[in-house]
This record gives sequence, structure tokens and C-alpha cells, in this order.
Amino acid sequence: MTRTFLHGRTETCRSVTSENTAWCRAMADLDTSTEERIRLLRLALEKHTKLTREAVAGKGVDRHLLGLRMLLQPGEDKPEIFEDPAYSYSSHWYLSTSQISSENFTSYGWSEVTPKGYGVAYNIRKESLIIHITCIRNSFGLDSDRFAQSIETAAMDVRDMLLRETRAKQ
Repeated sequence: MTRTFLHGRTETCRSVTSENTAWCRAMADLDTSTEERIRLLRLALEKHTKLTREAVAGKGVDRHLLGLRMLLQPGEDKPEIFEDPAYSYSSHWYLSTSQISSENFTSYGWSEVTPKGYGVAYNIRKESLIIHITCIRNSFGLDSDRFAQSIETAAMDVRDMLLRETRAKQ
């Protein structure tokens, strides 16, 4: 909820960008140098921070599009954007996340919004990161334990990479 607006409001932060895709690919590429990985991480963080600030300021697109869709009257023709396959795909949340950054919350949850997806609630703290993962174990092969292990491994890889950089500068 953004407190800027009367009664608050939520907005979607679109986290997949060309910047974070490039960083993820670099992390998976054993031939990419640590320096390049860190450079790409910083670019991805800058882009994500910009998009998050825009969403908090009400400049995201998802809630505006939701409002337009909800204004349609029964039997009224839908604007072309709502029939576009790309719009449909981008509205299907395979990964639905929410976060609270507070030392005061010990736990909270967030559910998946599709049988083919994960729900991830996370709490960023000064000295830790708490993550709750939900999914429906079904024929789609989702596994919250395996997903949690992958997140932990990736987080430790990033931590170790940044610690090495910090120690090298000392």
C-alpha cells in the first residue's frame, strides 16, 4: 500500500527487465568475470529501484489497466489491449510476491495465485532475509522446498561475491 493515496493503494512492480535478465545470465555463465557480474547487478538494482519508485508514485500500469477493465459494462466491447495475447500472458502470475521490510514482523504469508505458480512473501531485515514460499504440489511439478533451496543458493552466491569485492577493496 502506498500511503501517498487516500485509503492507500497497491501497484505491481514489474521485476523482469533486460537489466536483471542480463545479470542473471552473467551469474549462470562461468566465463563472466566477478567484476562484470557486479556491474550488471548494480545496473539491475538501479532499474528495479527506478521502477519501484514509479510504482509507489502511482506511475505503474497494472492498476490503471485493472481500473479500465473494471469500468467495462456487460456486453461492452473490450479494447484491443485486453484481447492481446501478450496482455493475457503478462497478467498470469507464475510468481506472485509481496514484501515487508520490518524488524517487527516475525512472519507473514502470501499465497500462489495460479496452480502453476509460486507465492513468495519476504521480509528484508538488517541481518537476515525471511522468505515464505507457497505452491500447490500437483502435476505441474512445483516444489517449494526445491525453490527455497535455489533461492538460498543464489543469495549465498551473491553475498559471497559482494564480500569478496568488499575484502579486495580493503
